[in-house]
Amino acid sequence: MAGHSHRSSIKNGHKSFKAKHASKGALKRLYKGKVEKEPIGTGKPDKQVSKLQRRNKAKQLRAQKILDSIENRKLFEGKNGAAKIIAIIPLVSDLDPLDILYKLLKSADDEEIMIQELQSKRIFNVHIKKFKSNLKIIIPDMLNFLNILDCAKVADFVMFGLSGVNEVNGEFGEQIIRALELQGIASYIGVISNLSAVHEKEKFQLDVKQSLESYFKHFFPSEERIYNLEKNSDSLNVLRTLCQKLPRSINWRDNRGYVVADLVDFVETSPDSGELVVEGTVRGIGINANRLVHIPDFGDFQISKIEKISESLQRRKNAGDKITDNLGLDLSLQTVFESDINKDNLDEYAPEGVEDWSDYGEDFEYEDLTTARYDDHGFLPGRDQTSKKAVVPNGTSDYQAKWYLDDVIEVNDDEEDGQAIEQEEAMMEIDDEMTMMDQGNEEMVDDERFEMEDSEGFEELSPEEEERQLREFRDMEKEDKEFPDEIELEPSVSAVERLKRYRGLKNLYNCNWQIDEKDPTSPPEWKRLLRVGNYKNTKNRIIKEAKNEAQGIAGDRIRMFIKFPKFLLERVKDPKKLLFTVYGLLLHEHKNAVVNFSLQRWEEYDNPVPSKDPIVVQYGARRYTIQPLFSQDSNSPNNVHKYERFLHPDTVSIATCIAPVDFTQSPAIFFRSSSTDAKKIELIGHGTFLNADHSRILAKRAILTGHPFRFHKTVVTVRYMFFRPEDVEWFKSIPLFTKSGRSGFIKESLGTHGYFKATFDGKLSAQDVVAMSLYKRMWPMPSLPWNGM
Repeated sequence: MAGHSHRSSIKNGHKSFKAKHASKGALKRLYKGKVEKEPIGTGKPDKQVSKLQRRNKAKQLRAQKILDSIENRKLFEGKNGAAKIIAIIPLVSDLDPLDILYKLLKSADDEEIMIQELQSKRIFNVHIKKFKSNLKIIIPDMLNFLNILDCAKVADFVMFGLSGVNEVNGEFGEQIIRALELQGIASYIGVISNLSAVHEKEKFQLDVKQSLESYFKHFFPSEERIYNLEKNSDSLNVLRTLCQKLPRSINWRDNRGYVVADLVDFVETSPDSGELVVEGTVRGIGINANRLVHIPDFGDFQISKIEKISESLQRRKNAGDKITDNLGLDLSLQTVFESDINKDNLDEYAPEGVEDWSDYGEDFEYEDLTTARYDDHGFLPGRDQTSKKAVVPNGTSDYQAKWYLDDVIEVNDDEEDGQAIEQEEAMMEIDDEMTMMDQGNEEMVDDERFEMEDSEGFEELSPEEEERQLREFRDMEKEDKEFPDEIELEPSVSAVERLKRYRGLKNLYNCNWQIDEKDPTSPPEWKRLLRVGNYKNTKNRIIKEAKNEAQGIAGDRIRMFIKFPKFLLERVKDPKKLLFTVYGLLLHEHKNAVVNFSLQRWEEYDNPVPSKDPIVVQYGARRYTIQPLFSQDSNSPNNVHKYERFLHPDTVSIATCIAPVDFTQSPAIFFRSSSTDAKKIELIGHGTFLNADHSRILAKRAILTGHPFRFHKTVVTVRYMFFRPEDVEWFKSIPLFTKSGRSGFIKESLGTHGYFKATFDGKLSAQDVVAMSLYKRMWPMPSLPWNGM
């Protein structure tokens, strides 16, 4: 019999899935890891540019770059050109900076350079005939870390000295490099002056030199090599680089005028004050006699007049420059600029009486509160207060009654009596229902005391047992702390008194928090602070105006007459032995404002840094002792940010305080004075001056936690959050939440130990924690100038 084979039946396959959008897996299989470029632009077709136009545009850009380079080089060119400032900083203690300088200048083969005169000075001018250039050499005090930073601020070149014998100390030399990088450094160069001490033969010195080059490239990757000053060719190359290379700029420094003093004198005008005469070369964007100046470690001062020295006019005449002001007057012919009625004053705050609190309601005191504040909706009424109800006609629904706000509706006595009877009957029905629902497990209120009749056998514990259970629970809680902002209330402390300034919020980043709210704890000078509406636009405008209004421009040799008190004169040192710099301030930079710094902790600093703890900040030319408030670096839509109690490592925080504003967004270095550290200071952190923003609100969060220990469906009895019934009533309007994501509210108080019943939107477990978030505003604190150790 022939074999039989089954013929398959005719059947239709399943219809393919015809979704409009493909799944994520299908798209991944389709693209196979390819990334599609999204079009950039507004969607408008690009305007066709011809080859000739592109070539012309490139030619214009090239010409502009050449012109800018020539303009920058004019500052240092010629016999009367400004001297390039060179700071010599040895990174090892066995190096002598004078020995580095001697080997450097020896290659110039100039007999007029008197090396012997260098022993008595730390700052001096040198003219290099070979390269027709002027140099100002600065040797900082290596025992003063801040003096090293100050010298590097004004330096066009920083020469780092490395040793072939000793390694760079991580606690001093390496800290110098890192601090200068954060502060801002123009141009730099590495040199070795004692490589022969390693070995006499040069081939055995090569390994040490390569090792030092690798170390130097770790901090300065763009630097290709370091130079051996013991070789005349290397020393000459260093000198050629210093004389002919154009130094890089530092934005925050070059966006203001500054003068490194060559000569300092004092002219007495009264028994208590006089004029400090500072002579030097202008750098940066220039100096104006109507603007204030800042002298580090001394403060801010006014300028009485500025005199241009004829040497400067001759140099500009030879260069063929003709500088005119807005009226077309030739400023190169004017040699004296005196301050006028438009000069800046020394007031740090707006005059008293200018502030106006009339728009912010009546005076407010925390003692007048009757319950906790919640979400900026005013104050909820306490138990003793009765809400005002509008009298509405019979038959009015709840929705219709909401529209009767303050209207007075006249009704006859029968209607009022009927309403009263109906309200009494309704209240009786509600009482009956509540009695039936809560029979045996709810509290009954008496005028004198709370009596507990719980069917589950609820009993008040003795104070000793209550305290024992509390200690046991807190010991368990400390092992696994869920909330970083948690606070613990002691049974003897009233939560109302301790947390009276706190309020409840629905959402911290969506609440409406008034900037100029009435608060007795606000700083008295709050309304007198400088307020900048748009910091970025204001900064650009002020810098542009300062460039146009400059009377002494970069390269001019001037003599400044600064109004100076006589009692500070003894602190002024010889500018040939110690650096003396005068920085010009931009408009409004003397005024105090609410300023914000970005701040990141120094890696080697292990001690805790709490908020409001005094630290010193250096930003730009200033040093101030501040008490910063730390907050999260968040971008909230309402500009309300969470306050942080400590500066946490490995995170960027925002430090807020009241200090003079800075319009150059300079880098900031934070430190403390220390008598045990070799640098005499302890570096805490680094950051940047961000802005001046008075609308930034800092909210300190406090989380109260309680322990749920009795459960009935979604109703939970909570203990250890409060310890007094009046505390429960005070915070009754604040919502609750749990670590598992449940939300609820306080239903009623139980007993006299702060227990309460709470209702949640779901069932809770015994391992859950009930919490309540409270917030209070933290106001920034004023700062003081730091005048040294």
